[in-house]
Amino acid sequence: MTTTARSFSCGIATIAVLGIGLSVVIAGPAQAAPSGPSWDDVKAAKSDAADAQQTVDELSDRLGALQDAADRAGVAEQQAGQAYALAASQQQEAKDTLTDLSAQSKRAKDRADDSAGQVAGLVVELSRTGGGDLSTTMLMDSSDSKDLLYRVGTMSHLSERSATVLAEARADQKTVESLAAQQSAAEKALRKATETTKTAFATANDVSADAQARVQEEQDQQDEVLRQLAYLKGTSVATETAYWSAQQAKAAAAAIAKQTRDAGTGNATGGSNAGNTGSTGSGSDGGTSGGSTTGNTGGSASGGTSTPAVPSTPSKPSTPSNPGTPAKPSTPSKPSTPSKPAPAPAPAPAPAPAPSSPSKAAGAISYARGQLGKAYVLGGAGPNTWDCSGLVMMAYSSQGIATGGHNVVWQYNYFKSIGRLVPLSQRQPGDILFYSSNGTASGAYHDSIVTSYGTMVEAARPGVGVVERAIWLPNQLMPYVARPSGSL
Repeated sequence: MTTTARSFSCGIATIAVLGIGLSVVIAGPAQAAPSGPSWDDVKAAKSDAADAQQTVDELSDRLGALQDAADRAGVAEQQAGQAYALAASQQQEAKDTLTDLSAQSKRAKDRADDSAGQVAGLVVELSRTGGGDLSTTMLMDSSDSKDLLYRVGTMSHLSERSATVLAEARADQKTVESLAAQQSAAEKALRKATETTKTAFATANDVSADAQARVQEEQDQQDEVLRQLAYLKGTSVATETAYWSAQQAKAAAAAIAKQTRDAGTGNATGGSNAGNTGSTGSGSDGGTSGGSTTGNTGGSASGGTSTPAVPSTPSKPSTPSNPGTPAKPSTPSKPSTPSKPAPAPAPAPAPAPAPSSPSKAAGAISYARGQLGKAYVLGGAGPNTWDCSGLVMMAYSSQGIATGGHNVVWQYNYFKSIGRLVPLSQRQPGDILFYSSNGTASGAYHDSIVTSYGTMVEAARPGVGVVERAIWLPNQLMPYVARPSGSL
């Protein structure tokens, strides 16, 4: 199916693309951020240190509230986009299936024709050598090869060789008939998948237009707040943006740590689902990139809580609640110099974990960062346009590592199937974060690559493109991340 170049964010909604159609649940309108200080208030406060600090705090709170509203509006766009992406993926699968069946049918028909030709030759041969009731009239009276096989099969004087030739021809004919039935079913499936994709595409168009309008409104207000902060503090908008981004990255790491402790996922190792534990409302991410502010406060979100399932190949970290602590070294059984015991292990470093396989993880991050500033287009997998799963796929493909395909749900399920999931609390640079509307793989709508404990690089959505920013909406993260390479 050919679609327009209009782009959407990758995400998933409640969707039934197999069988009965498509249903997208769109997030409600983002709650309006509380009004903040006016420019007159800002100018008046600048001359008094106490008033200035209070106004800075008020502006910071407003900035966070605005980002929260912007990201929530963006989620609806991502969900509708992934609904379309999933439908398009299934349509492509249907096309591939039909193409394969068509090729098989052609080969089977060629074999069946050859087999029928052998039977026809057998008729002629036996009629010349006294083959009893076999006669060349069969060739004249048979309307097709199937009819000929039937007529020969009714004969009573078939030799072992003749019976073998006939059996092979019959088997070839049955194969042709079976593949024809499968091909017919595949054609129906493709028509249905194509219609579903068209519906999903139209829905995504509508949701995207509405979401982008709301997001742009919130971001325009954010730009004004940043200008007010810069004026009040005597800095620049760029400085305030950088500061905001750094603060939000720290807040994101803290929010994730709290929510994983509350959910108890730090003691589990890989799984297929877990509930969305809402954050406390403190700022959880932020920042601007490419001219658009992309932070977020990480407030509550939709989604229930469910018990995480254990994956097919779980790992067992010895200290999941504190991954930075090294394991206790073993004591030598017979030290050569007992009067001088081995030195105590060095103290644990600050929580800033490095990737287990630096060359692969760092290579994927470097590749993704090389795409910063490029546009978001649904289905984009480079070199100039990207969607979220396309960026993840190609970043790791550049390192020779498969990710399970160009789809968020496929990627999560792929890493689960090969036992490459670890708890969110143990994330490392290079790991893949997954966002879900319901805490399970079925609700996955976005993914990104971890770059530090509180930041990630992602192909975000239209108008934002590829950015590196603080981890947003931590309460919508799946409780497990994928680790494509390195130790679990």
